[in-house]
Amino acid sequence: MATYTQPTKQLRPWSHATHSSHSSVSPDRSGDSRHDSKQDTHYDTHPSYQMSHLEDYEIMQQLGKGTFGLVSKARQRSTSKLVALKKFIVHDRKDGFPITSFREITIMKKLHHLNVLQLIDMVHERTSTSKAIGFFYTVTPYISSDLNGLLNNPRVVLTVPQIKCIMKQVLQGINYVHGQNYLHRDIKTANILLDFFGVVKLADFGLARVYHGIPPVNAQSPPGGGIYEYTSLVVTRWYRPPELLLGDRKYTTAVDMWGIGCVLGEMYKKKPILEGDSDLDQADRIFRLVGAPTEESFPHYREINRNEVNLEVSYERTLEEEYSGLMDKDSLSLFAGLVELDPEKRFNAQKALNSSFFSMEPLPCKPEELPKFEESHESDIKRFKQEKHDISSSAPTESLNHSRYGAGQVEMYRNGEAPPNYRGSWTGARGGWRDRHRGPPPSQNEYYSEDLPSSKAHGSDLYGAEEDQSFGAMKRFLHHENGEKTKRPKK
Repeated sequence: MATYTQPTKQLRPWSHATHSSHSSVSPDRSGDSRHDSKQDTHYDTHPSYQMSHLEDYEIMQQLGKGTFGLVSKARQRSTSKLVALKKFIVHDRKDGFPITSFREITIMKKLHHLNVLQLIDMVHERTSTSKAIGFFYTVTPYISSDLNGLLNNPRVVLTVPQIKCIMKQVLQGINYVHGQNYLHRDIKTANILLDFFGVVKLADFGLARVYHGIPPVNAQSPPGGGIYEYTSLVVTRWYRPPELLLGDRKYTTAVDMWGIGCVLGEMYKKKPILEGDSDLDQADRIFRLVGAPTEESFPHYREINRNEVNLEVSYERTLEEEYSGLMDKDSLSLFAGLVELDPEKRFNAQKALNSSFFSMEPLPCKPEELPKFEESHESDIKRFKQEKHDISSSAPTESLNHSRYGAGQVEMYRNGEAPPNYRGSWTGARGGWRDRHRGPPPSQNEYYSEDLPSSKAHGSDLYGAEEDQSFGAMKRFLHHENGEKTKRPKK
């Protein structure tokens, strides 16, 4: 029987915004986790044993419909701050709470860093139907843009200092996540959010999970993980690393670093760098860019080739030739290190942060120096493409690479009110429109067959309740300050 000890201190709220990010990880593993209380502490939060009611929020508009539910823009009544409500639909008690949604909530509840999206609150809405358990919502800050939307906005052109600023924050965020023994497993531009103050937030932890082993502790450390087998059907195809395409199941934190490399290339190219139409085509495009795997470039590649990809075709590396016109030598060096074919040689987050890319001119700008971009999201891309078509036949594109809003409007946003001409919407995890050519999302059914080894470091609260997907398991976890361990069901 699991035990629960009443804490002597005040129960921690959903958001640990009042706590320093440095307290949860040592400085060399957390990156630059500067904390701006004006940005993160202005939402009302509840102790983790108490969920809010839907009446505490004023729903303003529906933003999108995702795989697991609906996402809406709302206003917190007690503070008038803008938030995003993600609704998880559970129709019947016997169906239980979706395991992927449960995993996303538990992981977000444990992560507290400036460059990771904050879980503010949980909401439970009861229904009149006795068989239905009602609806759960996650509450996160309303974020003004995502990187996919910005890169497709015809009025936004990123300079090199701005690219460096965004990339530095992405690396700081993933360095923290890896340091806490988690894999993100879905790094892509749509999951990199940028708020009105220039702060990057890693989002969408629906595919994330704990890994076992020692995390990378310095620039020379090997990647973390590689001990247990997990499903290889993760990461959106265009950002999927070669080891997953081959079928490797004992993968490491290096899978996230490959995705970050693809994001870096995309910021320079303003389009995804590897647009495969199928998994085989994706592997072919990767090998044409970085060369075919050999015993020298990728030892043991034959051993992990469970998908029987044809590796006998000869490929010539084209990366330097293709990108030397877009990047200087420091940018090219970091890019090549992140899209390294062999995951054991691929840059970890700390090695990437230590690269000359960030120390050579032009230096990264500060987050607060980033322009106040027009609100741009993945759900706006269809409109942006139409605008590009219209612009191409009329006047030249006007760059919005400058401050679009005055001080008064910035203050409105700081107080939770978007500037009056804001029209986009943050769609959250798997919300809103998805580019059909981007490739299908990873298979959802595979998650349920994934092995769930026990972890003393993270407690059985992360696993036991996943096996017991009942409404009661969800309530037990959410109602305890540290996530009380749940008893595994008898088989």
